[in-house]
Amino acid sequence: MKIFLLSIVAVVLVSLSFTSCKKDFTCECKFTDTTRNFTIDIKSKLKNDAKVICADYSDAVGSCSIK
Repeated sequence: MKIFLLSIVAVVLVSLSFTSCKKDFTCECKFTDTTRNFTIDIKSKLKNDAKVICADYSDAVGSCSIK
């Protein structure tokens, strides 16, 4: 019973460690004139934080999304 319980706890801890991982993301901004397209590298952020940063660029310049 102890081994089973410890296995469950280990799986939960490992899965939680991956959910709050900071990663690098790319915000891609596209225009109808493709010569104006650009990307922004967003380093070491949580996915929701990267989405907010990309949305701020989208508000300023147009159609931007996380890739």
